[in-house]
Amino acid sequence: MAGYEYRGEKPFGNVYFTGIVRDKLGRKMSKQLGNSPDPLDLIAKYGADGMRVAMMLSSSAGNDVMFDEALCEQGRNFGNKIWNAYRLINGWSVDEELAQSDNDALAVEWFRHAFAKALAEIEDYFASYRISEAFMRIYKLFWDDFSGWYLEMVKPAYGKPADRKTIDATRRYFDLLMRLVHPFMPFVTEEIWQDLAPRAKGESVMYAAAPEAEAWDEALLARFELVKEAITGIRNVRKQKNIAQKQPLALKVIADENYPEAYAPVIVKMGNIESIETVSEKDPAAAAFIVKTTQYFVPLGGSIDREAETKRLTADLEYLEGFLASVMKKLSNERFVNSAPEKVVANERAKKADAEAKIAAIREQLAALK
Repeated sequence: MAGYEYRGEKPFGNVYFTGIVRDKLGRKMSKQLGNSPDPLDLIAKYGADGMRVAMMLSSSAGNDVMFDEALCEQGRNFGNKIWNAYRLINGWSVDEELAQSDNDALAVEWFRHAFAKALAEIEDYFASYRISEAFMRIYKLFWDDFSGWYLEMVKPAYGKPADRKTIDATRRYFDLLMRLVHPFMPFVTEEIWQDLAPRAKGESVMYAAAPEAEAWDEALLARFELVKEAITGIRNVRKQKNIAQKQPLALKVIADENYPEAYAPVIVKMGNIESIETVSEKDPAAAAFIVKTTQYFVPLGGSIDREAETKRLTADLEYLEGFLASVMKKLSNERFVNSAPEKVVANERAKKADAEAKIAAIREQLAALK
């Protein structure tokens, strides 16, 4: 009303209602209950950035904020993660004559697409005022995609230099990530952004342009998910068989349309694989796992425990048969097939095909172990 009266125009178009900050039991904070922490004490203990993150983690938009001091610790840990990631790349030396490896080129290209897709999702969250969801997507992008996968892929071997092209791409990604994180964690991001490159007097990440949306290749990202699963499978074999990460392993693959052969250099580095061999027959004296419909084998010589492997495969078979039964129940329901969106039905049919392929492969592996 005051806007129309004194300015003759609508003062704003959107109103954002915040919830009440409550304790983790759902009670309003009050001095009488003694459940209202001193913000200055929390800042002294966890940092201002850590406390800000706690508020983002506490609740989604429109709901009351259930405050828990443990979330401040999680916020502080995220700040430490960012700082340690920056220290890591700052510790890499550069060989100007070194050519970029296939692994590093694939990693740089993958993260460019992963970042572009995440940015589109983040902008959509901001546009609909889903601030907490936007932060959680940024959190996952930095913690999982950038730190957990990308940095591990491009990290040079101990004592070895990195190539200039990969270093520049990595520092550019870090710059873009700091711009995304800055509204939520202004202090650590400003400190790092100032150190990333020479800055003019008065220049700040606060005024830096936000990252611009780019197109991404969904098929490329889906292909890379298969790479992640293959690497996870190799790591699981190491864990199950108590094989050290530093010990190189051989890998055999029965290749099909779901084998991401173009990303073999990534599998070699991340799984510490000495060789990948494409074969047509199963190896009963190998630890096996399946990604979608592709069968992978890690030869273990005579050290494989056939009884334990049979037990593991039998458990996997029982799970997949139960999963297939649930999918078949959906697909046999005419009401579901006729009324559900075409994309949903197609997704269920894809699940059915994958489950059937995995069941057939496990049965063959069990037969080979007899």
